[in-house]
Amino acid sequence: MKSNESKGRIVMKRTSRFLALLLSAVMLLALAGCGGKDTTPAPQPSDGDAAGEAVVYPADLLNYYVAASAGGGLDIVSRAFTNQWEDALGTTFEYIYEDTGNTYLMALNDLGGLDEDEFGVICGLPEAMLGMFAFQDSPYTADDIAWIGNVYTDANCLMVRIDDDRFNSAQDLIDYARTASSPIAISTPQALTPANITAQIFVEASGINANVVTYSGGSGARNDLIGGHVDVSVGGISTAVGLADQVKIIGIFGENNPVTDIWPDAQVVSDFATDFEMPDLTCHCSIWTTKAMAERNPEVYQMLVDTYAQAIQSDDAATNLKNANQDRFIDYFGPDETAANATGFMKTLEDYAYLLDPANG
Repeated sequence: MKSNESKGRIVMKRTSRFLALLLSAVMLLALAGCGGKDTTPAPQPSDGDAAGEAVVYPADLLNYYVAASAGGGLDIVSRAFTNQWEDALGTTFEYIYEDTGNTYLMALNDLGGLDEDEFGVICGLPEAMLGMFAFQDSPYTADDIAWIGNVYTDANCLMVRIDDDRFNSAQDLIDYARTASSPIAISTPQALTPANITAQIFVEASGINANVVTYSGGSGARNDLIGGHVDVSVGGISTAVGLADQVKIIGIFGENNPVTDIWPDAQVVSDFATDFEMPDLTCHCSIWTTKAMAERNPEVYQMLVDTYAQAIQSDDAATNLKNANQDRFIDYFGPDETAANATGFMKTLEDYAYLLDPANG
């Protein structure tokens, strides 16, 4: 925000310019009345006067909350574009990792506790936060969020051990598990994460005989798959790419296969959900802040939206993302589409509350 003193300087500057132009016009009229010819070039406004002063980010730093541990996927992706975002915004980012307890609740509490002249954003998985809103005791709702934009889109998938000859497609898994005398075990991260929600709905919709086993994180779920303690794991495609020598993807809960170079035969959801329905459970990584901050400082909020779009779509960010092997999942879109995706996911949670709500046992 500009001070009253700086505003005064701008007004005085423009008033002086107006008086100078008025005086020149009077002189021109006087010369014309005397039959003289004016040889003085007309005064031209400077670029600064015409454009006015640019809006400047008003704080020394931006608090950047990562809803995960340092060194994880969200951190790696963030590091690929936040240098460019810092340059576009003209400030320094302070990384804060929310890696214990309810990470989204902690991040929102920390963001809400900032002073009025401090600002912050959260980088995380909106579907995980929305699951918290729907089924956990939370003081926040989706209406408290002001979306800034999407980072990447990552469908969940069915992955099995690379040497498991029982399952070479999602259809193989469905056919096997529908007639199995004992349930197969499907590992996922903790309850109400996007992968866990996907697995629960898949088991219920497809009618397979399976138990969903939850872990404290995705790495534990994948490690037990590799170790032979479970039959299948559900997680993001991006998490499987680094394990291509140990696992294979047999099914994707989406209509796009971004890993045809690794698993060209992986079935998309319409290939295997032929006699049952699966809702859209696409997972995203997005950037957001609180609606309270956005409404209190609409100019700053718009600056965050605009400079983020500039940074994530920059050539330097594209190079960094490619070097980090994350470029295949990058999928920028703005706040309106991000909000629409959130609304659609909340509707899915409502439709399947009978299955997902822990209060239902």
